[in-house]
Amino acid sequence: MRRRFWALAVRDLKLVVRNHHLTIVVAVAVLYSLLVRFLIPADPGVTLNLVVWDQTGARALAHWYGEAAPGPVLLVDTETAYAEALEPGNRIGVKVIGGHLPEAVELTFQGHESSRVRRVLEATLNAQVAAMLRGEYPRFPVTSLRPPGGGEQPPFNLSLVPVLVLFEAAMLGMLLAGVLLFAEKDEQTLRAYRVTPGGTVEYLLARCAAMGMLALVSAGLLTVLTIGPATNWAGILPVVFLGSLVFTLVAMVLANLFKNLGQFYLPSFLLMLALMLPVITYFQPGVSLPLLHLLPTHPLIYALREAYFPTGSPQVLSRAALQLLATFAVAFPLAVWTFRRQLVVKDV
Repeated sequence: MRRRFWALAVRDLKLVVRNHHLTIVVAVAVLYSLLVRFLIPADPGVTLNLVVWDQTGARALAHWYGEAAPGPVLLVDTETAYAEALEPGNRIGVKVIGGHLPEAVELTFQGHESSRVRRVLEATLNAQVAAMLRGEYPRFPVTSLRPPGGGEQPPFNLSLVPVLVLFEAAMLGMLLAGVLLFAEKDEQTLRAYRVTPGGTVEYLLARCAAMGMLALVSAGLLTVLTIGPATNWAGILPVVFLGSLVFTLVAMVLANLFKNLGQFYLPSFLLMLALMLPVITYFQPGVSLPLLHLLPTHPLIYALREAYFPTGSPQVLSRAALQLLATFAVAFPLAVWTFRRQLVVKDV
């Protein structure tokens, strides 16, 4: 079995090279790295999404925010409304305390804001309140609704690297695995394989291994060209490989439901869009969508972020590995069943 497995894996790698799939993967990785390095800004600017509760008699700060402040601002006038407005998890609270004029400004952060966002907000408030108080600066008691993440926030362009690695290195294997399968069906390779001693298990494991190695090449190249060679390879490569295994199996299950590549393209594209939904919570940490936690891409993208930009939470990597292994354990028998049913029983 071991010899057949390696023979099939080498055959798949030769097909990837011969059909220029490796060239495409390398070209896309280089293109992504050029975008990250030269076109996508490191600092796209700051937009403050605020909830302002001005308890002073003059309500001067509330009037200013309501009329002239940039960015979305919600004005409230009760403690209940203030607490409810902060619940979505993507707003910063500004509570102005004092008599007729502001005496202190209490800031409530969600915990995921960068240090630059905090500095911009404090500088804006300083300028406005100091003008009202004739040069006196207000106090800024700070409350954090959630513990802030450790580590420095990466530049915006580099923060895209985990997303690009997820999409190209892991999920691109879905499309390539389907393309190889339909090519074998068209060339009658699978019928020839049926009369060999090889079984379905070796075939699927070899395909997963080949796609996993292709994912490692892609992730490694993209990482070196963007982050650099000095990074956490021990955290990045295992989760990329496991993610590729899972997505290859998903592709094999999906591809066996269709007769040709043309029928496969649209469902596979829609599935990839669904699997990329955790990117929403990646860029909007305050957004809570519990159903996205069930997708294998959810732990993968956060594990990649922890591997690239450590925050002192190595358990994120271990949890992602366990969830991906559990998904593989469920997807592999399903892939074996669909493969045998569609390609062996139906003699496709």
